[in-house]
Amino acid sequence: MRTDSAFVYAKLDHLLRLKKQALGFRLKETNRQAYTGRGYTKSPFKSKGLDFQEVRAYQPGDDIRQIDWRVTAKYGKPFTKLYTDEKERQVFLICDMRSRMKFASRGRFKSVVAAYTAALLSYLAENKSDRLGFTVLTAEQIETTKAYGANEVLNGLLHTLETASDPLETASDQLSLHQALQKSTPLVRAGSLVFILSDFSDWTPACESILRRWAQKSTCGLIHIYDELEKHLPSGIFPISDGREITLIDTKSHRFQTDYADVFLKREEALKSLARNYDIGYLPVRTDEDIISKVFAYCVGEKNND
Repeated sequence: MRTDSAFVYAKLDHLLRLKKQALGFRLKETNRQAYTGRGYTKSPFKSKGLDFQEVRAYQPGDDIRQIDWRVTAKYGKPFTKLYTDEKERQVFLICDMRSRMKFASRGRFKSVVAAYTAALLSYLAENKSDRLGFTVLTAEQIETTKAYGANEVLNGLLHTLETASDPLETASDQLSLHQALQKSTPLVRAGSLVFILSDFSDWTPACESILRRWAQKSTCGLIHIYDELEKHLPSGIFPISDGREITLIDTKSHRFQTDYADVFLKREEALKSLARNYDIGYLPVRTDEDIISKVFAYCVGEKNND
């Protein structure tokens, strides 16, 4: 294996080159009214310049147009909706770089796709003067950083992604996506723009519970990174390895092919259902696709000519 290959390793110089691609562009603005993008890809981005933050008891002088009538009816006294200005928006990235992400039958490893996508989103956030925070999940560690100015956080994020993408790091996954979401929860404030980048192979109802709470006060997007081999297996007898041992797998059985494909389809449908139910974004990215085109079509707003 060529560990210096851009297809298996997210080297720092490769991540830095992406900044030029993002030059002059920025993340779309958001509010709570979703729109549908191309195909079945749903974007979490909206159209206004304010993000909902929370509700509080009505105070004299509050704009009556911002009264939350649903909460008011529930508690029998008026409550006002509060919003945060987009200029102070927090962008928070949760990036899955565990050993299960270090795979691809074509294109780049899923971990490299995740790192490149996270870097692009970070540059776009920096261009808009957003605050940036992150969680990077590896086989044995969860590294988090509270949101600060994107230009202050970017260097640490890129170095963390480079280290986490090391293809020679073959430790068994000891940490779950749920644990990463739990550790991120105190850092995700109301009004944030949250992206989860993963193959979602260990998504659980407990993960959904956390996402549901975030989606009530923030704008969330699921970036589903997958390899074509996860959807369809070729028919035959093939060697497979976990990095230590090699065995043979027989995929000629129609039943085996069908059962295998069902695993991916059920995961994909579950993620799409989450997007529909909680009004959040969903972007599938295949390992051999043009990452820049996919990300830009999904979340780039007007070019910044400032």
